[in-house]
Amino acid sequence: MKKILLILLLLSLTNCSTVTKSHMSSVVGATAGYGTCHSMLNTGVGLTAACTVVGAWLGASAFFNDDMNIHKAVFVDTLNTSPGKRSHVSWGSQTTGNWGSITINRTYLVKGTKCSDYESVISIERSWPMNGITRENEFGVACQTPDGRWYIQ
Repeated sequence: MKKILLILLLLSLTNCSTVTKSHMSSVVGATAGYGTCHSMLNTGVGLTAACTVVGAWLGASAFFNDDMNIHKAVFVDTLNTSPGKRSHVSWGSQTTGNWGSITINRTYLVKGTKCSDYESVISIERSWPMNGITRENEFGVACQTPDGRWYIQ
């Protein structure tokens, strides 16, 4: 029990000077993992600790996916509203420092289907426990189906 409390304390104090939404998501996930394994499953220390770490990872992962979802939403909005000529849109999160940009180079019709040549750049820094920066550049063609959805060719 003391080991688990120590793990939770260390998780909550990680980078105290720069506590972000990602750190808070990790702590909430760790607490949920601990609570689930300890009380509901009545497991031993090892499995409870593993559940705590998995919970922290899932909490951070959910936060990481928030910025990916923002990028996807901006991407689709840009495809829907581009004027048919070169256009550029960027987004950024003041909370996380993550950012992305979408450039529509041209829009044209192929057999009555609206298509756009695009460039997408995204930079997401992931905090503990998923350390690292994900930076992706993508070039491609997106075409719109009759029901309004977009697909990447």
